[in-house]
Parts: sequence; C-alpha cells; structure tokens
Amino acid sequence: MIRHAQASFGQTDYDRLSELGHEQAHLLAAHLDRIGVDFDAIYLGSQLRHDQTLEAYRTVCSRKGNGLPPVRKSDFFNEYDAGSILRTFVPILIREEPGFEDLVAEMTTSNRSFEKVFGKVLKRWFDHEGEAQNFESWASFTSRVQRGIRQIMDREGSGKRVAVFTSGGPISAVVQKALGLSNQSTISIASQIVNSSVSRFKYNKEAVMLFGFNDITHLELDDPDRLITYR
Repeated sequence: MIRHAQASFGQTDYDRLSELGHEQAHLLAAHLDRIGVDFDAIYLGSQLRHDQTLEAYRTVCSRKGNGLPPVRKSDFFNEYDAGSILRTFVPILIREEPGFEDLVAEMTTSNRSFEKVFGKVLKRWFDHEGEAQNFESWASFTSRVQRGIRQIMDREGSGKRVAVFTSGGPISAVVQKALGLSNQSTISIASQIVNSSVSRFKYNKEAVMLFGFNDITHLELDDPDRLITYR
C-alpha cells in the first residue's frame, strides 16, 4: 500500500500533488524500478492525488517500454472526508477545551499544532456513535476499506504482488486490522505515515499480516530533511 505523495495542504484544492509531491512520486517510481519491483495488478483510489502518484510509476514503465499491469480504480481506497470531520468536531472541541482555538489558528503553519488538533479530532471521530452525519463513521470507513482488501484477495488470489495507491487513512485501517490495535494506537500510527511511503502486507485466505511499515528509503537516499513530509 502506497500513500500518495504530498498533496496541496492549505490550498483551495487539496486533491492534487504539490511540486514537492511530484518529486516524491518520481523518486518512489525510480526506486521501485531500480530494485526490480514489478506488480501483477495495481489498484488505486479515485482521488486525483492517487492517480498523480501512480502517473510517475506509469512514466517510468513507459520509458522502459513496459506497460502497466491491469489498473483498477476503486472508491474503497479513498480517504475519509477530513474536511467534514474537522468542520464538525473542531467547534465542539473549542467549546470544551480552553486553548484549543489557539491550536486551530496555528495548525496550517505549525506541525506540532496540526498534530495536536488532528489527533484530538480523530479521537472524537473514532469514538463518535451519534446519528449519521455527512461523513462516514470510523467503523463504516474501516469496513469500506476492508471490503476493498477482501476484493483484492478474492480477485487476485495467492502468490501475487499487488500495489494499492491510496491515502493514510486506508493504510491505518489495514494496519489496525492486521495488528488488532486500539483506536488510540491507530491514531498514533496514522500521524506517522509519510507521503509516498510504502507499507507491505502479506495475505492468505483468512488474514492480512503486516510485513513492513512506512518504508521511505527512496526519500532517505536523496534529501530527507526536505523530502519527508506528513501532509
């Protein structure tokens, strides 16, 4: 499972790669080519940032004269609606917690403030069991992602290497399921997933197992201080 490269955080249209994001995606594609990784199938969410991250790999394959394996877009691997979740729970937390509004004001310029705000918002969303609103519950979101994983397992069968270009939320959901993590531990996991990172899983008919998490070798070999981003 590959997290999309850096999108346009803080811009009107988040769902497109930044200039740095395009660079991260090309470094990942070149690294996969260099180490000889080939896929039997590729899946991706239907959001633009997923497709743009895949495009860099498509370009590398094309330069070698190789086509891509079958590519399937699936809403199963789309990110949760972070905007609606923030708009719902931030006002509630501002009313409940002194000083929270100050953190919100700083979240677009301070990584520390962003992590605090988003962590608290995710916890409230994870624990929310009220009436349905204009976004999925965490339980509904994880169920959607797991249906996508089950579809891959059933369609592709055993012995296949499959890439899924997706977002941090779906990756977190699969890690949670594979390791049996609590919601609080999953929040901690989610905050650590780096743009364009690779997490590896093995599967059989019964289960999915974590094999490697958040690999960023392609960034570390180049300019990690500049290239490693989380949003």
